[in-house]
Amino acid sequence: MKVFFCTKQSQAAQKLVGLAACLGIHTEGIDLTTKAAGLCVTDMSEESRGKCGIVLDVASLKNKYSEEELKGLAVRLRELEIVVLLLVSNADDPAAKFLKILTNDAIRGIASAEQVNRVDFPANSMMLNGELASHSYSRKPDEAWGLTLSSDGKAQVIMAIGKSPTFVCVSLGKARMFVWVTDEVFDVLRPLTAEIEFEQSAHQYIPGIIFLRSAFGERCWHNPSLGAGIVIDDPLLRENYGFINFPRLLESARKHRYHITLAFIPWNHWRSRFKQVQMFRRYSDCFSICAHGCDHTANEFRSTDYEGLLRRNFVARERMERHRERTGLVNEPLMVCPQEQYSSEAMRAFADSRQFVGLICTACMPRNLSSPQICGADLLLPAQDSFYGFPVFKRHYWNGMAVFAMSLFLGKPAVLVEHHEFFRNGSVGAEKFAQGLAELRSDLKWTSLAETVMRTHARRRLSKNKEEVRFFTDTFYLEHEFERPAELRLVRRLPETIHVERVRVGSRDVPFNREDGFLTFETQLQRPETLTVQVHVAPIKPTTCYSPGVRYQASVALRRGLSELRDNIIARNRTALRTGRRLMKLLKQTAS
Repeated sequence: MKVFFCTKQSQAAQKLVGLAACLGIHTEGIDLTTKAAGLCVTDMSEESRGKCGIVLDVASLKNKYSEEELKGLAVRLRELEIVVLLLVSNADDPAAKFLKILTNDAIRGIASAEQVNRVDFPANSMMLNGELASHSYSRKPDEAWGLTLSSDGKAQVIMAIGKSPTFVCVSLGKARMFVWVTDEVFDVLRPLTAEIEFEQSAHQYIPGIIFLRSAFGERCWHNPSLGAGIVIDDPLLRENYGFINFPRLLESARKHRYHITLAFIPWNHWRSRFKQVQMFRRYSDCFSICAHGCDHTANEFRSTDYEGLLRRNFVARERMERHRERTGLVNEPLMVCPQEQYSSEAMRAFADSRQFVGLICTACMPRNLSSPQICGADLLLPAQDSFYGFPVFKRHYWNGMAVFAMSLFLGKPAVLVEHHEFFRNGSVGAEKFAQGLAELRSDLKWTSLAETVMRTHARRRLSKNKEEVRFFTDTFYLEHEFERPAELRLVRRLPETIHVERVRVGSRDVPFNREDGFLTFETQLQRPETLTVQVHVAPIKPTTCYSPGVRYQASVALRRGLSELRDNIIARNRTALRTGRRLMKLLKQTAS
């Protein structure tokens, strides 16, 4: 990407450069202080034409050229098969004039936009805004600027704040020109105190992503293997639990081709009966279970006791294996933390124990951080793996399709989490979710959740036959779909403190390197195939055994009994439900 500016890049342009780097795009800054306008496009080599995206930093260029020079620049740009971004971060009359001339009057001016708390992506721009089309997202109702468009419809609106377009596309000659007016470009390298800072700033980075993808295509990091899943927390393996009738739900899952993962509490491993589990085994094509905590006590994984957390991981995994041996029901090596709560010490314990390949959670940040430790660049990845290289895959409660559209747009799996109340009306909600995802992405893959996360990766093309792959789990399914051979460089974040014994691709060991907290290695593929990549790391075991006392075990049993009373009896009676909630609150206070 080439960024053209005069004297100094605006802050918006500098932050766009950071965003481009996150998407894998190298940037070259070109200072036009001593150059005439016509030299702007001749700075690009013949080889890069048709393959290059350029950015004109309007804030720094708007006063450099006369009207005639701008018209000459516009003519030259229209002769090239390139993608251009006019980045406007300082809205005034010179900026408006700059846009008006370069877009051939498709942009008539800039005006103050409404201070609304939503940003919209029009449905008729699906070719550009993809999965986001027809959806809207929250934003802080700060002051904003919008574009005034001509009435001839030359400009296609991609994003709007209120009724004001803020990001549009204009086709001019051979060039495709994007225009983005914004008070600020999101700084993806700035540490975040909360995920909501990133989520409410979509209007400050989504236009940049759309432009970069339009200009550079597969040279941008992208996830070509998008998956989905539905997670149900807590139920026992019974035909009926709360509002769930499992035979009907699983028949629906098979018919409509979606997959259910039950977050099963390992403490309950001894309670499943072989005969009851046979029904679930018959639906292994659309049903699986994974660990939901260990004992599922309050703030179980929010503890800061590293040794105790390490023990819980081994006990949870051991219980799930006992359950498999006794019932024949395979479990997935995934962890779902109770109450979405976990600490940074828990992340270290997950990484060191190697009992699970990933964490499925609504929160990508530990709850006990005393200072910001992740940034927007981490949340742009398909999985957040900045804590000890252990990946967190985001899941969401149902509140419409918009949040899942954003997940797919960013290359993340679309994972719905719910409890039994969601199935009050049977499988209607699950079917609606599956249908909604199919409308967003027809190529979406419904497999087990473990397979989904082990296929999740980011990929970018480096040259015709060379690609780079960023993966997140110790076991990774590497897919090559083309007849042509390919050289692949694979990258996995792993801190130097984690000892890697060997790396295996398919049936052979491969040499690997450690670079700045990343594991890297290379392989070659000659034909379409799927290989299993395995990073072998020796687990760190706890120094003492897990030995809870009788009183603790009794409190766990009481908690489980009250929870099931709430779900199966009280939930069906509103008065009893209120009483049950008071009892559960009292129990939590007693346990703490």
